[in-house]
Amino acid sequence: MKLEEVEALKQELLKKKESISKEELRKKQNKFDTLYIYESTSFDNDDFTYEDVEFLLEDHSREFPDKKQNRRKAIINNYHALQMVHRLADKKIAFDEEIVKDLHQTLVDGIINGGIYRSRDLFILGAKHVPPSYLKIYKKMDDYFETLNTTDLKGLKRAAYAHLQFLKIYPFVDANGRLARLLLNYELELQDYLPVSVSKKLQNEYFDAIDEYKINKDIEPFIKFLTKIEIKRIKEFIEGE
Repeated sequence: MKLEEVEALKQELLKKKESISKEELRKKQNKFDTLYIYESTSFDNDDFTYEDVEFLLEDHSREFPDKKQNRRKAIINNYHALQMVHRLADKKIAFDEEIVKDLHQTLVDGIINGGIYRSRDLFILGAKHVPPSYLKIYKKMDDYFETLNTTDLKGLKRAAYAHLQFLKIYPFVDANGRLARLLLNYELELQDYLPVSVSKKLQNEYFDAIDEYKINKDIEPFIKFLTKIEIKRIKEFIEGE
């Protein structure tokens, strides 16, 4: 599964999009969005089902009487943040610090104060990498945006970097994983790929690839992982699944 195969499939994807109606494109996007919100939100909270997410997205006023209120908020917030990504990427507006903070605020609305870099150090239970001190976050985030804006990073490598380096910095107190997955899809959409979702059965492979970057500064395992799921996603889209 090489990057060349993804690029060839991307051209087929663009032709496919031109051949189907806006209504069909909308249906495909809505179907993906529901799956993505379920899978991305369940990284942190796994006491709800795909059907729960589908039920709530049909009507945001619905309640989960048997679950904590924050579960419901996290799902709705993730939906709004994802729609924001779709809108901005469709207009080819690259993300900057202000947009990242706005996305974070949207993700945690009504749960914690959002859009503010953390003011304390974090130690993630079970993680092999310790995020940098909060004192270094502003400099590291400046470097992050500078790299995205001034280097020749492109394609899946650019999307991978946007995702991985953000996770390595871990700039916020909470929702870094959800936000990083949004930024991954933001970059993919900006470059005319399809957004992707990480299923439960792929989570271990996903985390292992992330650790290779965090610990060994090796981006290739994640690019290989991303290539695999992007190829699958495009093929399913083209084949109408």
